[in-house]
Amino acid sequence: MARILYSEIYRSLRERIVEGKHPVGSLLPSEQNLSKEFSCSRMTVRKAISLLANEGLVQSIKGKGVLVIETSVAGTSKEGAFTVSGLCSFSESAHAIGAIPTSKIVYFEHVSTNKCLAQLTGFPEGEDLTHLKLVRMLDDKPVAVDRHYFLTSSVPGLNEQNATLSLFHYIEDELGLTIAVSKRTITLAQPDAEDCRLLGVDSSSYLAVVTSQTFDSTGTQFEYIEARYIPSIFHFHDTATRTPLP
Repeated sequence: MARILYSEIYRSLRERIVEGKHPVGSLLPSEQNLSKEFSCSRMTVRKAISLLANEGLVQSIKGKGVLVIETSVAGTSKEGAFTVSGLCSFSESAHAIGAIPTSKIVYFEHVSTNKCLAQLTGFPEGEDLTHLKLVRMLDDKPVAVDRHYFLTSSVPGLNEQNATLSLFHYIEDELGLTIAVSKRTITLAQPDAEDCRLLGVDSSSYLAVVTSQTFDSTGTQFEYIEARYIPSIFHFHDTATRTPLP
């Protein structure tokens, strides 16, 4: 319930910000007041606010509250509003904009980490990995291809059924794993023949490619992923803070 509710709170607050009900320079209502308004926990409110922060709309100010710093919108369509930022899953980002996420398995297998795979993923040689490839869709339109390698000992029981639902939901709620940190690299690449077939793009076009290593709260890497997005869906938002060098 809460996993759906926080996205509803995000959409409601986002709409208020865009419409000017919370103008730039104003503070959002406190966590306590928002919890009462939406009849939810403070943690649920924080998750909604984190989505707004990832989009660059708000900033948390210690001792003051959550400050509105931007009111513009990347686009009016669902694709234009979809953002790839923070540590949100594809399903969470889709629900946040009112889109229906679905996934289709391309392949699912277990592999042992050889030297080449260890260099690619960061996992030690000899580890058993769950390897899967997914086509991601928004409202039945293919928008991304994900290639995952999971450390099987950290993410046991993964199968084709739970892999096509929310992977984060399975990892966090079913396995009780805390997803803590992701190290990412963003590049551009031309699609290969399979990308063209799965996404319906031309071979002369380019895809946004995000590779990441994901770690749990103990510092253990449990996932390596390469996600390839069509350009119309890829909007990366980042709010940077400056720390002057001495």
